[in-house]
This record gives sequence, C-alpha cells and structure tokens, in this order.
Amino acid sequence: MSSKVSSVYFLLGPESGQKSSRLKEIRDNLKTRYNNEIEIDRYYPFETLNGEIIDSLSNNSLFALHRLVILSQAETLNASQVNFLSEYIKEPSSSATLIIISTNTSISAKLTNLVPKEFVEIFWELYENQKEMWLSNFFSKNNLTITSEAIDLLLALVENNTQELRLISSQLIQFIKTQEIDVVNGEIIERYISHSRQESVFSLFEQIALGSLERSLSILHTIIKSKEGEAISLIGGLLWQFRRLASIGELYQSGSNWDSAAKGASVMGKDVPLKRKKDIQTYQEAINRYPLKSTYQIIALLGEYDIKLRQMSGDFQLILLEQMVSLIMLNGGKPPQKLESLSFFTDARL
Repeated sequence: MSSKVSSVYFLLGPESGQKSSRLKEIRDNLKTRYNNEIEIDRYYPFETLNGEIIDSLSNNSLFALHRLVILSQAETLNASQVNFLSEYIKEPSSSATLIIISTNTSISAKLTNLVPKEFVEIFWELYENQKEMWLSNFFSKNNLTITSEAIDLLLALVENNTQELRLISSQLIQFIKTQEIDVVNGEIIERYISHSRQESVFSLFEQIALGSLERSLSILHTIIKSKEGEAISLIGGLLWQFRRLASIGELYQSGSNWDSAAKGASVMGKDVPLKRKKDIQTYQEAINRYPLKSTYQIIALLGEYDIKLRQMSGDFQLILLEQMVSLIMLNGGKPPQKLESLSFFTDARL
C-alpha cells in the first residue's frame, strides 16, 4: 500500500477487514498531520443525490483544520453523481480528503482514472490458507493456541472476511479468559456459541436431529433475522455437522460400537470427537433419523443450496432455506420427485 499522500483514495473489493484497517490508517495519519484537529463526515449515495457531499468537501470546517469525507457503497452511484464527483476530483480541495469505498473490485473508470493507480486499492478475499494463518496468528498474539479443527469450524461458521473473523475471535477470547483455557479446540467453540446465542446453527441441527420441523423453521427464522444470521454461514455450519454425522455413521456401519464411533468422529480429516452429553444425545437422535445414505444425500443437498444462495438476493434466501430444511427433514435430503407427465387422453377423468 502506498505511503504517499493523496486528496482522494479508492478502497475497493470484498475484504472488509483489511479495507477497514486501511481506512483507519489514513484517518490516523491525518490526525497526526493535523494535530487531531480533523472532522469526519460520512455519506452514502442516497444521501448526496444533489451534490451535498461536494459542499462538505469544498467548505472549510469551522472547528477543525481538515475534513475527512467518506463515501460508502459507491457501486450504487448514478450517472449524475459520477459526473459531479469527477469534476471535484479533477480539482480537489486542499482542506479535505475524500475516501470512496465499494465492495466491488471496480467502479466507474471516469472516477478511478483521475487519480494515480497507487491510490486505487483493491482488497480481495483471502485464500483459505491465508485465513487459517490469520486466525492462528490472531490467537497466538493473545497467548492462545487454536487447533486446526477449531479453525475449520470457525471458517465454516463465519463469513470469510477478516472483519467478521476478528469480531467473533475477539468475543471468543473474552469467553475463554473466564474458562482458564490455553488451547482452543472445536468443543470450546461449540460451547461458546451455545453460551453466547439463544439460537444458533447448533440448536437448529439439534431440532433437525429431533425431527421437529416447526421448531426448526422457527429457529431458522430467528437466526436469519439476527445480526449473525448469514445464510451462507448457516449452511457451512450445517454442512460441518452433517459431515460429522456421516463420519460417525461410517464407523458405526463398519462395526464400531456407538462409543467408539462417537469418539472417532472426524470432519475433513480433522478429529472432532463427541464429548458433551448433550451432543452425544443429539447425534444419537440424528443417526437414528438419518441413516448413512440419507446423510450423504443431505450433504449433497447442502452443497447445491450453497450455490443457489450465492446466486440469489437476500429477499429470497429465507424461502430457499425453508425449502432446504424441509427437504432434509421430510425427504431425507432427496430432491422432490417430479410428477410424471400425464396423458390427457388416457389419464383424464371426465
């Protein structure tokens, strides 16, 4: 990232955690340069339909030496807004800094072409191994060791950006400090989630295991309406638990007794044994209700719905999730059977 100074910055891309860190860095540099005497204004495109942001940028602050103006969701700018912003960027104010932010990796070239490339920064999502290393380092800085199994579970439950990872990891560390724990494993994460949320992907799986469709759908609604309720993360959490169930089912089917199968459970090659009495009871219910063939079908179904949800807008995601849970519980993960075509002449009853 550039150490040079600009009057206009573009922070683009889906990785909100690193983007937030870069925004803080620019803000702190301005505070240092202007002895903490800066004023900060924030705008969204719908708040500056008539160029209000330009007035903020162009008029000197009465109470500070410099003004930092942040424009978020720039991907929603309309043509007229792009025009008045481009005119400003050609001759920016010396008493203001403009930061334009978008989750897209590109916005109108009419804007970005007006500043040097070094001030158009794109923050991409981390690769899997980068996220794993980020989590390991984050816990290490707090004098904790996190197992690879726990990392996999966290990544299945949390949206894949460092902002969300930092938030839930910080909350998890606060919880751990009350438990006198040095090593964070999957069991501790499950315990934390059960402790911190009334409803979670774990309580949803429990009701799916018990066979209560009405209660499962109620929990589903609660999760999706909550701040933590991200549809993709929810599927990731269910997928993790059904893979665990499949592992137990495979061991059980191969001749292991229940206790050995429960202790030998694994997910993606990582050991995730059942230890808590409640978990053991939940998985016993699940394995009785969903035999191994059904569990395989459910895992495939979850994968299909993960793809569907990524292509669907938020307004329709809850409907898809309701359909998914219903297929799991009523159809054992099998897609609904298509009606065979009927002949009007042979099958109609007139």
